[in-house]
Amino acid sequence: MPEQQSGGLGKILAWICHRCPVCQYGREHPDSPIGKILHHPVHADHCPMWKAERTVYGPGSEEDSGARQ
Repeated sequence: MPEQQSGGLGKILAWICHRCPVCQYGREHPDSPIGKILHHPVHADHCPMWKAERTVYGPGSEEDSGARQ
């Protein structure tokens, strides 16, 4: 599997992660226990949805994710 998802599948995976309430909370509160788990390399490097979300929405998406709701 490619390192970065592209095309339709990548956009679907990114959309799921971007709309997930747990992932949203983790991005908005990186110092919380959930945020620490989601940002930990074990999750961040291996979750295809998290990686696709970073590719599609960019690494700064946690700062402006509240504005997109």
